[in-house]
Amino acid sequence: MIIISLATNDIFARLKILHLSHESLPDWRIEKAAISALNNSHEVAFAGIYPKDYNNDTFSEIFSVVWTAKARFGIPFYWRSVKKQLAKIIREARPDIVHAHNIFSAKMISEFDIPFVYDDHEYWPIQARLLKEIGNLPASEKTEAVQSVFDLPKRIRRNFINNYAVKLWTKWESEVVSSHPTITVSSKIAEEMKTTAGNTGKIFVVPNYPLRAEVGIFTKPLPHPRLSCTYAGGDAHNKEKYPHLNREGLPELFGNHDIGDLTIIGSEGHSSENVRYVGYLKRDSMYMEMSNHSIGLVPFKQHWSHAYLNPNKAYEYAHAGLYVMCTSSLTTIRESLKDNCSTFEGYETLVTQLGYFKSNPDVLYNKRLRIFEFAQANLIWEKNEQDIFTAYQMC
Repeated sequence: MIIISLATNDIFARLKILHLSHESLPDWRIEKAAISALNNSHEVAFAGIYPKDYNNDTFSEIFSVVWTAKARFGIPFYWRSVKKQLAKIIREARPDIVHAHNIFSAKMISEFDIPFVYDDHEYWPIQARLLKEIGNLPASEKTEAVQSVFDLPKRIRRNFINNYAVKLWTKWESEVVSSHPTITVSSKIAEEMKTTAGNTGKIFVVPNYPLRAEVGIFTKPLPHPRLSCTYAGGDAHNKEKYPHLNREGLPELFGNHDIGDLTIIGSEGHSSENVRYVGYLKRDSMYMEMSNHSIGLVPFKQHWSHAYLNPNKAYEYAHAGLYVMCTSSLTTIRESLKDNCSTFEGYETLVTQLGYFKSNPDVLYNKRLRIFEFAQANLIWEKNEQDIFTAYQMC
């Protein structure tokens, strides 16, 4: 039984919260929400694709849900298959509330008579439009003409599916947001949700800031003898698969200009005199590596979807004592960091700005001190976690 004091906004009962996802663990946003609940004496379980080699003890139980692409497109037979799995899990777990991550889980749980909150990590109408754009990209230059002819039926089918996804996922999003408490990652997305769904009182913004426990280890950043930048991310090298995360030419930029060094975290590659790849790092090691550098880059080339993106890496950089530089189309980063970051239109501007900081290390160091202090005071997950519990109350 859930006992709520409307006067104090406290939930007195110990809730059992089931985090539901169409993906697997680790997923740091899911885990942060679960940790917040644990710290407030609630019990948390997870249902999604069963994780491999997952040693975190945050969740009291982990349940397997096998999602398929056809289920995500709402095809009845495959949709019912997932629904049967979830029905069994609900009978066993007996949750008080379901915290549904992303639209597939939210739409699925909406077919059960159980309170739930929708946590929209990606803003799925935009994700669907991105999928359509990727499907319409021209064939790779190395694809021969004869292959393009044989691939034509596949492209036609893919285009039909992508158009269908845009309509379906947008419809699902509108249905869920208009009727259930919703959490999202930025004010831009929240404002658009309010416009399209009219749900002005049940939409909450919980940005992907780090937990206080993971960034409390940092002390005031130290100056570095040489200008060094970092980029953290494992997927932006593929401009065809991720056009909104395109950083093509970034390593070459540091090889061709006297703008210091670049370290790329999360990707493998051939290191050179000015460019170093360190591959995947666990979060504590990632933060330690970041702290060895002075500037954190979010260098994606301009894309229409950037207004809806809120990359975690910008806030991780800030806590590690790095000054943040990002593409000007990533407006949410600038809104969050205020005057503690620099923006650039393209890589030519970036080269000019890096050249300035290379020649003026004291200016850069002062900016690093300011952004570090700003991050420690403002960019903390716990500052917004109460909105999660308020959303739970509204179920």
